[in-house]
Amino acid sequence: MAAMTMCPRCGSTFLQPLRCEAKGSDVVVVELRCPDCMTWLKAPHTRADMRELDRRQAEFRGEIVAQYEKLVAESMEALADCWGRALELDLVGADDFVVTQIRDGRSGPR
Repeated sequence: MAAMTMCPRCGSTFLQPLRCEAKGSDVVVVELRCPDCMTWLKAPHTRADMRELDRRQAEFRGEIVAQYEKLVAESMEALADCWGRALELDLVGADDFVVTQIRDGRSGPR
């Protein structure tokens, strides 16, 4: 048994374990899903294979979080630039933040 490291259909390395069932002292049957092509796989793996899968998932999670944080920072910088430009051009005033009644009785920005 070899660790499933790649989707046989599309080649993605982002396999997600969905369910597992112990079938012996060192064998676990694992159901995996490929998020890229939505293929589902079910195969026996050793506990060592599962530790490797866990390690790889932690590594990928770190990559995803780092990319997310980078994109959030870029988005915030772009919004700050737009806000600064709008203030420079006097396009924003106090009346843009007035809270008014909405038809259903809730209050909200105008």
